[in-house]
Order: sequence, then structure tokens, then C-alpha cells
Amino acid sequence: MPNTRKRITQLPFLKWLAIELGLILIMGLLWSLESRLAGYSAVIGGLIFVIPNAYFAHRMYRYEGARHAQLVVGDMFRAESIKLALTAVFFTAVFILIEPVHVLALLFTFAVMVVVNPLMRWFIRPRPQR
Repeated sequence: MPNTRKRITQLPFLKWLAIELGLILIMGLLWSLESRLAGYSAVIGGLIFVIPNAYFAHRMYRYEGARHAQLVVGDMFRAESIKLALTAVFFTAVFILIEPVHVLALLFTFAVMVVVNPLMRWFIRPRPQR
């Protein structure tokens, strides 16, 4: 018997991730004009944003439909908590383990990613499947 369950929308995660990673590389290249240290600090700042968000997206969209509403809500709170914890751990690890770090480049790139992420929703819309 064929699988008749269809997704309501197709979420463009790979496109979203590619745009975010491209933006991180552009920010890293722009910051590397100042110094090599600023360039890799900017890339690290962007990755501190992208990796926890990718984990959150992976956890959030595992379930779909009304039958799984309770699982979705429970997973949302769990995934958001883990995302925030991962962000804190990554920042802590960077400031402890990476000795020379360009703080302004790291935090500026992280802040740009935080601002750009919700704005991308207007440019990338989920496509309904038929």
C-alpha cells in the first residue's frame, strides 16, 4: 500500500542553511580585510549561531500533523533549551579555548546572524506540496 501521508509544506532547510553559511563566509572575508584573526573570529561567531539553530530546526520538524501536537510542543521547549545551552557552551568554549580572538568580529557576526535570520523568512517561503 503506498504511503498516502503528505507533507503540508516543504521547508527549505538546505537553502536556508546555504544562505546562512554563505553570509558567514562573506562576513569572514570582509573581516579578514582587517586581520586574519578578525576573519576567523567572524566565522566562529557565525557558526556559534548556525549550529544550535540547525539542531533546533532538526528537532522541531521531526513531527507533523495534529496527532503529534503534544510531541511537537514538548520537543519545542526541549530543543529551545538545548539550543540556548549549546550557544552558551560554544561562547564559553571560544573564550576559554581560543586564545587570540577578535571579540568585536565574533560578536558582530553573531548579532548580524541573529538579525538576518528572521528577515530571511520574507525571502524564503515554504512551498506547499500538491
